[in-house]
Amino acid sequence: MSDISTTLAGCFGLASTRARKERGHFIFKTETGLVRIYKTFERHQAIRQRYDISNKLNDAGFPWTDEIFLSIYGEPFVQLGRETYVMSEYISGREMNLDNQQDILLAMQSLAKFHIAGRGIAGVNTSASISETFESNIAFLTKTVKQANASSRLSDFDVMFIKNIDQYLNYATDSVNRLAKTDYANIYLYAVAEKHLCHNILKEESLPIAGDTCYIINLHEATIDTQITDLANFLRRYARRSNRDVPIHKLIEAYDRISPLPDSALAIINAILVHPWQFVKIARQYYSKKRSWTPIAITSRMASLLEEQEDYNKFIAFI
Repeated sequence: MSDISTTLAGCFGLASTRARKERGHFIFKTETGLVRIYKTFERHQAIRQRYDISNKLNDAGFPWTDEIFLSIYGEPFVQLGRETYVMSEYISGREMNLDNQQDILLAMQSLAKFHIAGRGIAGVNTSASISETFESNIAFLTKTVKQANASSRLSDFDVMFIKNIDQYLNYATDSVNRLAKTDYANIYLYAVAEKHLCHNILKEESLPIAGDTCYIINLHEATIDTQITDLANFLRRYARRSNRDVPIHKLIEAYDRISPLPDSALAIINAILVHPWQFVKIARQYYSKKRSWTPIAITSRMASLLEEQEDYNKFIAFI
């Protein structure tokens, strides 16, 4: 441990300092605070992009992201053999708890400030629009059910999938129809033209909380998209929780007070929430492996989803 930690410290210009090994990374104490060095499988270009985005967000007034440091070689990473290492600020916070009212409200405020600071930041890939993703998912479900029905030997998962496919195709179609009645297409084109930065993979681990500050980290898949998409995708995670003490409309209001949403935002968010994302995700995971048997874990996940769907529908109906 001492050899690799000493080598890494030197590569990032750290003076002789003791390292504390944690799971998957080293923590070093510097004059300005704690930093961590960790191994990553990101492409070098993605790390450079994340470094650039973090700096621009900080310059735009959003300092609550993980700062990445340059190595002595002038890159935001170090390559040692086949391994790539990154040094970033160590945020000694806790993971955001979606079942905690104060945490989720703080996350809404932080996300709104993030979106404001991220307007006009270039250098990220543009994601497919939600309408394109909706159509792609419908095509996948339609194709997959035909293949499953044609199978001479149905697995337990096949039976579950076929039994429920009509209902979930209806959900998918409903989401397309709802979105078509809004001005989402214009909002999306404007967001792309103005380079509105979105996180794209917001999860609890992407939102550490230190004191009364909610950081937004893990920007390696940040993309240009609409703020409504980012907000709705995060709300969808919240709506799948068992403990949902704060109504969705209250969370949207907390966000809207800081970063005002367009008039059609509620309709767009509703269209995104009713789309059968989890059903599609689980089906893709199963059928992409072309299994002729059903692992217990993935069958259990699908069964839980089907069981909780009615409760989920009731909760999102009140936005």
